[in-house]
Amino acid sequence: MANISFKNKKFPIKAVPTVGIALLVAFAIVFLSEFFLRDSVRQLNLSDFELNEIDYEFQKILESENYEIQEFGLEAISQKCKYYAQSGSFRTEKAAQSQVDQLLKVGYQGSIENVNSSNGYNFIVIVGPLENRSQTNNAREVFRKQNMDSIEITECESDKNES
Repeated sequence: MANISFKNKKFPIKAVPTVGIALLVAFAIVFLSEFFLRDSVRQLNLSDFELNEIDYEFQKILESENYEIQEFGLEAISQKCKYYAQSGSFRTEKAAQSQVDQLLKVGYQGSIENVNSSNGYNFIVIVGPLENRSQTNNAREVFRKQNMDSIEITECESDKNES
């Protein structure tokens, strides 16, 4: 291996030519970029274009400060919803009861419903009704932390009221 150092004067790169070449390359880059990237700023004269004034009715209304409140005879539809969380579906009632027992340990009252299913999962565990979707999501998060899968079930009834 070659002995490269400043003391033995065998250093392959000389300082003065290297700095000179670096300055020359930097100058060339700045000059060429200024030459090629120069923008010619030309202001457009707007009088060369035909512009039609746009007149908006809402602008006149806002400027006059005369507001009329218009009421529409729309029917307000309010829905009464019940929210449930299904925490599992099971083949046997014993397995479903085990799930209900686990739910009691985390503070939720579950109930078992018998359903007809083509895949053989005939017992589902339902928690609820809960007051709103937020409580349902909170319950589902607690179930998830206990490694229980769950789905949200919403039952809504529409009431039509005229307002």
